[in-house]
Amino acid sequence: MTATRLRTAQAVARRSFSGVPDSAARVREWAEWTCTQWQVAVPETLTLVASELASNAVCHTRSGQPGGQFATRLLLLPDRIRLEVRDAGPLSGRTPLRRTPALTAEHGRGLVLVNALATDWGRLPVGTGAFAELPRVPGRDA
Repeated sequence: MTATRLRTAQAVARRSFSGVPDSAARVREWAEWTCTQWQVAVPETLTLVASELASNAVCHTRSGQPGGQFATRLLLLPDRIRLEVRDAGPLSGRTPLRRTPALTAEHGRGLVLVNALATDWGRLPVGTGAFAELPRVPGRDA
């Protein structure tokens, strides 16, 4: 998504969170609250996608180290909502890669879910982190 297209945002909200596992729940609450403040319907899958991106920032980047943080940005666009999670960079010696988890693996399906639920997603073009875009619910804005 080009910066020009992001300039069409009708509203933008930002918030930073501590790099601890409980922050995934805080990000979900913040995303829902923000949509409510904007008086738009919360996409059904927003909380799951927010949780996955926040969890990845905590589990797989320096944001999850003691004192770490990650930043979120929610953009209200004419036809979609975009969530961005900017982290503190990959852990030393780790390269972010898409992997296919073993059938018996307990982890490793978060981005598979994001891929299935988002209309677009990927790495942020600048810095480190990820974004996901979800369609707005037509006719359901408050």
